[in-house]
Amino acid sequence: MYVIFSAASIIFAIWHDLNHGIVFYAVAVLVVLFSLWRINRVHSPVALICENKLLVAVPWSFVNSDYYISIHPFYMPVEYKEVAGVSNGWNRLYIGARIAGGIVALPVQLAYVSMGDKIDFQNWVERKQEEVVENS
Repeated sequence: MYVIFSAASIIFAIWHDLNHGIVFYAVAVLVVLFSLWRINRVHSPVALICENKLLVAVPWSFVNSDYYISIHPFYMPVEYKEVAGVSNGWNRLYIGARIAGGIVALPVQLAYVSMGDKIDFQNWVERKQEEVVENS
């Protein structure tokens, strides 16, 4: 989809070159750069399941970094015992204690993960939480 969108913007710029000069070329370059950035992001993991903690990719606006925009995803470490649940649409991960005011909704992109991987994710988190309880 992004390749087609980029190709269409380049073709449109070439067709309208005679009338408007460099304007359409600039727009085509911006469209191509945006498309390349989105293609790069498609291949970034949304969650990394590690032995001791869960690393979840969060939007750059969620991280307190003075609005530093990066092409690389930010990963927030979350301890397995802190995971309280996942929203119905798999777009929020709830972390914290299950008391009033104790849960934080962390925006995640788990909605795009396959159903089998979602089940594996749930099973791994539950197993790690059981291990923490047994070791306590």
